[in-house]
Amino acid sequence: MPCRNYVHFIFIWVWGIVAPGPWTVELYAMSEKNVFRREAAKQAERFGIDPELYVRLIERESGFDPNAKGAAGEIGLAQIMPDTALKPGYGTDPILDRSDPMESLRFGAQHLANLIENYDGDVTLELQASNGGGGNVARGTVSEDAKQYASELLNGKELKATRSSGLVPQAEDKAGQAALQKGLAALFADQGLKSATPLGNNPVPGGFRASSKMSPLSRRGIPGAGSIERYSTPGGIESLYKR
Repeated sequence: MPCRNYVHFIFIWVWGIVAPGPWTVELYAMSEKNVFRREAAKQAERFGIDPELYVRLIERESGFDPNAKGAAGEIGLAQIMPDTALKPGYGTDPILDRSDPMESLRFGAQHLANLIENYDGDVTLELQASNGGGGNVARGTVSEDAKQYASELLNGKELKATRSSGLVPQAEDKAGQAALQKGLAALFADQGLKSATPLGNNPVPGGFRASSKMSPLSRRGIPGAGSIERYSTPGGIESLYKR
């Protein structure tokens, strides 16, 4: 019986080459979409976003149809608008040919990663902003439709962006920081200095928010203290979490 099924499969495959029909076109489309899905996952990993999320996003926006066109002029796999393609902002490289499926996936992944970073790594806020408008997110007036859009794409996941910077994020260790502050204070006392600025108590220079990704050293009164605080790990390697 298995042999007969195999022969039947070979017959259908050969007949599809000799006399292709609608079903052969459908099989080709399925194969092409799988290629695009793999590329989408690859680009997502390249730019530090969740592959499942990005694949789900492209599936929703274009159904992985490279010829998809939207009512407002968006085209391609990532449904890119003409103005966004040429002047995307946020550090995203422009795209010249929106109909190029591979470039569309690259652009979509890079732009999504940069927009997520703009919301300090909050994937939910970025998705809500993309669907319901950044102004509504800022005012706290996100529509239920935008919330549902983000929820469906996340599919129950709680994600934080992990850009491929090569650094391993460090878990907060308040006890270790307190011990470090105490040691630095003693060091300054031994040197005969009047006072030491506690870590983290300096005001942020004008033009930067507390969450700004500026150098840690620029927010400390003690040269080099930012690096000590960032990289010291009293709890050992177990206190670190990987990307």
